[in-house]
Amino acid sequence: MSTVLSEEQARIVRHPEDQHAVVLAVAGSGKSTTMAERIAYLIEARRVEPNQIVAVMFNSGAAEELGVRMARRLGKRNAPASMTYHRLGTLSLSWLVRDGLAPAWEFIASVPKALRFARGLLEAPCKKYGHKYPGLVAEAFMGFVDRVKSDLTTPRQVWQEGEWQAQYEWFVEFYPHYERARERAKVRFFSDLIYDPVTIMSQSVEAARLVADRYKHIIVDEYQDICESQQALLRFVAGKKARVMVVGDDDQTIYTWRGAKPSYILRDFHKDFPGAATYQLTRTWRYGHALSCAANYLITGNKDRAAKLCISGNNAPNTQVRLVWDDGTGSGIVERVNGWVANGGALTDIAILVRAYSRSGSSQFAMLQSGVPFRLEGGESASVLENRWVKALLCWLELAAGTLAERPYAGDPDFGSIMHIRSMFDSPPMGLSWEGSSGLASAVLKEPQGVLGFSRFVGTLAVSNGSLAERVMRRAKLWQKVRSVSSSHQRIVTEHLLGELLLGLDVKREISKTCERAEDAEDQWRLVEAFVAYAGSRNETLREFLMHIADLRSFSERSKNATQAIHVTSIHRSKGLEWPCVFMIGLSQGAFPMKPKRKLDNARLERHLEDERRLFYVGMTRAKHLLYLFAPEDKKLHKRAVSGMRGAPDNLSENGSSASQFLYESNLSLANRMPDVLRGTAGVRAVDPEIFNEYLGCLGRRDRIATMSHTET
Repeated sequence: MSTVLSEEQARIVRHPEDQHAVVLAVAGSGKSTTMAERIAYLIEARRVEPNQIVAVMFNSGAAEELGVRMARRLGKRNAPASMTYHRLGTLSLSWLVRDGLAPAWEFIASVPKALRFARGLLEAPCKKYGHKYPGLVAEAFMGFVDRVKSDLTTPRQVWQEGEWQAQYEWFVEFYPHYERARERAKVRFFSDLIYDPVTIMSQSVEAARLVADRYKHIIVDEYQDICESQQALLRFVAGKKARVMVVGDDDQTIYTWRGAKPSYILRDFHKDFPGAATYQLTRTWRYGHALSCAANYLITGNKDRAAKLCISGNNAPNTQVRLVWDDGTGSGIVERVNGWVANGGALTDIAILVRAYSRSGSSQFAMLQSGVPFRLEGGESASVLENRWVKALLCWLELAAGTLAERPYAGDPDFGSIMHIRSMFDSPPMGLSWEGSSGLASAVLKEPQGVLGFSRFVGTLAVSNGSLAERVMRRAKLWQKVRSVSSSHQRIVTEHLLGELLLGLDVKREISKTCERAEDAEDQWRLVEAFVAYAGSRNETLREFLMHIADLRSFSERSKNATQAIHVTSIHRSKGLEWPCVFMIGLSQGAFPMKPKRKLDNARLERHLEDERRLFYVGMTRAKHLLYLFAPEDKKLHKRAVSGMRGAPDNLSENGSSASQFLYESNLSLANRMPDVLRGTAGVRAVDPEIFNEYLGCLGRRDRIATMSHTET
């Protein structure tokens, strides 16, 4: 073979071609190389025709990457197909349509068009159930539809097993109406590319027979992320002929909210594909022994997982794992970024990973203020300065400072000025249409003194729109009050003014009304809080503060195009990626693990904690050389760490003052001693040495560390 393989990898590559297989691969274990060499082995050594092999990947980027890799390895003519589940579903549909076993409906790839379709159907029930924002309801409903189609179960069961907002229970009864409307319109959306062929094949033996047995071998990547509809598609396509090899890591099952479950890779695959062999890729070359040991201590806290440890290979880097007490200002991040760069590292080497973007507000301000370029992956709502509510508050501050709508417009206002004022009137929204809020902005810009512009606009509304007129005039009174601030000669305390605006606009309540989910509302509110806290930390006049914010915005825009910038992203988005230096921030109890929004029974709470633990594990294992873990200072954690004790006390506070229980569970201080023990340093003892000693055994070591009694701590 052209690639040097480990013993574990070589066994998988040479797996018998007449048997199914499950490969449990830890993070950084070279599963992509193993898959590619397995395909090459089938073609070169076993003489399997390339068109008899298909690789199924979780996303288009991975499918394209494997396709390029195989073309280089085997040549374009000998490279087998590499595709996503949705592409495989589309192919299956095309075969069914060709033989008259499925209707040839139009596929609409555009998500906005799918939402518009749903919104049109939802207008009547929204009026019936008192929902003011059909667009938000459409987003929530389509999420429900996707889950029904991924789980292949009834709408009622999906509702009962999920954590949906109680106000949307009518989705259960409305789902059949939506499906009938889709049938009348003869359209398919993204989730239907798998759901429709699977449904048709489930109901027709002829359809199932047509799709099955087209391949001899199916190789599946990221199998831990599969859902029921994808599993069903795999069964139908495989038929009786194909031998299936799936590769994944049950410890990285982090998409349970869209139907993924560890049970697929742990148990269900063996039910659907009997006689499958099980292999493990336990050696990682991404990170060193300290991080492997800490990750093992953490993830073995989960019950629903395979019995395996992640072991660093001989050539893995000596990864450093460092716990940092976070004072909430973000200064610790800037300090360590500067240290990394001073030691020859690049900004592009660094990733800041968050459980929720709302926890990154102070860090964003700290980096902006210190001139550290960074790029956010997650849309404008992830940026504190681009957040719609923060932008609206800034407009109100400009009005108070006398720098907004200083004088009446001569003629019609320009588009940019109208859009700027609209942000004040749409956050929170008053119930105006796009044209209505633009018209109000234009009227106010023409007559910004007092409330005359508002009054003239209200005069254009229909007589029956009394409640809307009342809302507009309430906003007019706030406009007049805030505008009068600029004419006073008193020093304006920015933080106090923001407090009044939050009350006057009822921002927290309005955020909860305009967000689809409670967690989304909390994220938005936390970013607003971070902005207010930052304003309170600045000892300057209102105008000086606004000039400072303008400078930060300018720097933020330049950062987006900078060749050297830190990557800020969520842990969910980081999966499959790696960086030399990783910062995990916001590691407090209640934030990570995230506190459930409602009380759960013991079984559901345990599942929730296992989901969160897997997510923490994924975040930790993105680091290659250095991992920083930022948490509030916690004396209990320090005391337990010294004794090598895993597990958190029962009384951890969830108000942000306690470090995450996952930091307790990771046994960081003991894990950091692993490199010393491997070098022969003696004298290490711990209260909970079991995982540590098992790790030594996996490395072929005979030495063990001693157990310390609880009374010695």
